Amino acid sequence: MRRWVRVFKASALALGLLGTTTAASVEAARLADGRVLFDRPPTLVEAITFDQLASLSSRYHFVIAVPEDAGEPLEAIAITPRDAAQRISFRLDASSAHRGTAYASGPELALASVGGVPEDPNTILVVLEEPVQPGETVTVSLKTSRNPWGGVYLFGVTGYPAGAEGVGQYLGLGRIQIYDNDK
Repeated sequence: MRRWVRVFKASALALGLLGTTTAASVEAARLADGRVLFDRPPTLVEAITFDQLASLSSRYHFVIAVPEDAGEPLEAIAITPRDAAQRISFRLDASSAHRGTAYASGPELALASVGGVPEDPNTILVVLEEPVQPGETVTVSLKTSRNPWGGVYLFGVTGYPAGAEGVGQYLGLGRIQIYDNDK
């Protein structure tokens, strides 16, 4: 974790968020300065919650597919609440990840760390203990203390390849719909 913070602080301004140093790269796009990019970035398949009523405790699931030709495994995911979503309180200690989609959960994946980042306290960075290999799908789940009022809540999702030189690539905008309780 300390190495992650040191690398992050040293490079965040120039590169954005970075992955940690754990897995060897498969043939990935490498820039002249040594930074690594996905050949083909992962895709945000969907963002979903099964408990869509305001005031309920819920889990927000972010499903990410790593394409066969990604060239690099996925090691970290940054989820950035936008606008009104910044007011949602997450229980980061209850975060989880598993292989597969939100509907058909596969084996759970260990998390190396989950937390905010110094440069943007609204961003939640989830670092996987073992990177997700090309051709696999992962679901990252964040638990809320409770859902906000009804409305549409947006989350920017960025994926980071394995390694200290990994450069994040924007995967898309996740949309979570919450409905007010009808009386």
